[in-house]
Amino acid sequence: MRSQLQRDEQAVSAAVATVLLFGGVLSIIAMMMVSMIPVIEELEGSIERHDMSSQMTLLAHQTAALSETGMPGDSTEIELIPVDGTLNWNTMQSNMWYSATWSEGMSFRVQGALDYDDQLNIRHPESKNTAICIDDLRLGPSNPYIFTVPAWADSISMTAAPGLALPLGPIDIEIYEDSQKLSDVELKVDGMYLMNTTENGEIMLHSSHQLHLLIARGSGGSTVVQPNDPSPVDSTGSSWSIPLPLGESRIHIISESANQIVINNQSSNTYYALPSNQNRVGVSFSHSFNQSETEVVHISSSSPSRLILQTYSEENTGYFSIPSTDGQFLGHSFITPNINGEMVFSNPGTESVTVTWRGGGLSIPANQSSTFPWPPAEIRGAPLLDANGDLFVTWRMNSSGSGIYHHPADDTGALSGQLHTLRTDSSAQMHIVHAGSFTEWNLSGSNSANGTFLDDENSEVVDISAGSNQLIVENGHALKVLFLQGNHGLIQAVHDGAQRCMPINTQASGWIESVLPWQTMGGRSEVDLKNAWSSGTHPASMQISLIGVNGASNHATLGTVWGFHLSRLSYEFRSSIVGMEVAYSGGAVVTNHPEFEPYIVVPPADRGGPGPRFAATIPSLHPTQDSTSGAGKMNLNIELIDRSSLASSTAYEVRRGWSNPYGAAIAEASADGLESSEDWTIYPGRIDLLSDYVGWVPDPSYGTSEAIWHTNGEPIQFTLQMASLSARMSEVIS
Repeated sequence: MRSQLQRDEQAVSAAVATVLLFGGVLSIIAMMMVSMIPVIEELEGSIERHDMSSQMTLLAHQTAALSETGMPGDSTEIELIPVDGTLNWNTMQSNMWYSATWSEGMSFRVQGALDYDDQLNIRHPESKNTAICIDDLRLGPSNPYIFTVPAWADSISMTAAPGLALPLGPIDIEIYEDSQKLSDVELKVDGMYLMNTTENGEIMLHSSHQLHLLIARGSGGSTVVQPNDPSPVDSTGSSWSIPLPLGESRIHIISESANQIVINNQSSNTYYALPSNQNRVGVSFSHSFNQSETEVVHISSSSPSRLILQTYSEENTGYFSIPSTDGQFLGHSFITPNINGEMVFSNPGTESVTVTWRGGGLSIPANQSSTFPWPPAEIRGAPLLDANGDLFVTWRMNSSGSGIYHHPADDTGALSGQLHTLRTDSSAQMHIVHAGSFTEWNLSGSNSANGTFLDDENSEVVDISAGSNQLIVENGHALKVLFLQGNHGLIQAVHDGAQRCMPINTQASGWIESVLPWQTMGGRSEVDLKNAWSSGTHPASMQISLIGVNGASNHATLGTVWGFHLSRLSYEFRSSIVGMEVAYSGGAVVTNHPEFEPYIVVPPADRGGPGPRFAATIPSLHPTQDSTSGAGKMNLNIELIDRSSLASSTAYEVRRGWSNPYGAAIAEASADGLESSEDWTIYPGRIDLLSDYVGWVPDPSYGTSEAIWHTNGEPIQFTLQMASLSARMSEVIS
């Protein structure tokens, strides 16, 4: 048997060859699979991107329609069906801003204001920068408006600020004393709430909506009432909502031109205020009320106006500072009410200033105040004042009467600053209020005092004697000052995050560093940031106003920036690489697929033309606290909470910026049709030579994510609105 065994070399070779061939085939298949898997994953990612892009596009269109045409309480509902990824909310990586300048030949840019730290840079090279004022917009369903009512107040009355329309209601108000909740109030729409605070200490109100809040001491006083729609240029307005108390009261409306005034309380009545045809005299209108019950009165005017409210008592009462025609309290031109009393002119400068009016005038020495009986004789209407320097103008009933008023700052000309000089004819009180997160201050004069303010200690009442008293910030942020004299007075409160102003007093061609007067949240977690927004220790979106030199005025409002912290709803998935997303934020649908290249599916909505016109509504969308995230089928219910006007005026430069990574891509995508411009082709980057195109132009500066609305140098009829939206996302259970 052994001798019959033979080795077949050919068969062995064939078997080995078969095995090697099979191994080679497997290797080739493996290599093909390795190379094909990314292609397959990329195809899957492309499917996910396009599927979710179409769903997000529908979301953008629905949200834009709700924001632009909806009324408070309107809602829309959308289903989002993920393919294989997850839906998440991101509140820290999506910011955008608009800016506008109000004088020809001016520019205003802001950098780093939305970085969650306490620093920002401004750029305005055309004239001197006097100061900046920052208002916390309090956007987001978890960020209430916070009002602090001082311990000296005897009563408060409040109503909702209606914006462009009254909220659906009710408005939730929480009342605290010493961090302990006293009560919850549901304020009815167009309703009024009156609270006696005599037996309480300092009270804090947390409101889900902006309020008009009047603080009264004693039984009467006078104050300038903030309009529902204050102009960012000069703070005038055309509508007011006033919670009138019981008894007699009187309103005075002043304007530079003829006015049609409509008063709605128990009935609607129309009145006409006409010019007196006297030179250097404006238009004045007065109307009296005698309320048998408390009521909210709505007043509208056809011309930009200011409104003064007087409530009467048995004693002579009344003090209020008069804003200049530029909107700040320190100025060279004023329109004044025709109310019997005295006008006090205060000159904080180092040179004497002469102020004139029809038929008279007065010279005010440096660092002094002068008083004149008001109104001047034989003037029918609102006297116009003109000065050859900057002045504060204050109306009072008389020197021995009672009153309360906001005493503006010398260095900013606004309600807050780092230098206040208060001159009084008799003993009074100075209520010092914090407008920041840290301040060391010193009071010199007839009564000296000093102190340090932190977030948990932010006000102090100091007695002052007759004479000059100067409050100086030695280190830190700004202060507000309330002047208190006697036992009676009336003042309108602003919320704690409003009108925080810091002096600059610099002119430079480059960027100027300034301070954001809130706590820094740089490097902190999302939970810490949300808590800071809710408590007001960091602004939840902001309005930044630049005060500077324009012609004869040193305190004109040159430009305004509106910065928005937006929540981004993102669909996160993976293709051949991880980290891909399709996201919705601020009306835009964006994606970084493929390879992290930013691409704009739907640009943010705006309206341009005909002619040099521009209008936009920012959908400020934020999730509710009970919103969920995940990979299941999601239902998104979006409700319009409020729609308000931020600006409606003539602007000379309008800019829009967006945070990266999509900022530059949005700027490029918005410039639709720019590539067909012959001027841009011949002179790329020369906006001053661009004459055959109207629309967005990417800012030619290096590394910018801004775009400029170009109208060939014509003034822009600029309208900006903000729609506050709450979104509740929940999983659909089949």
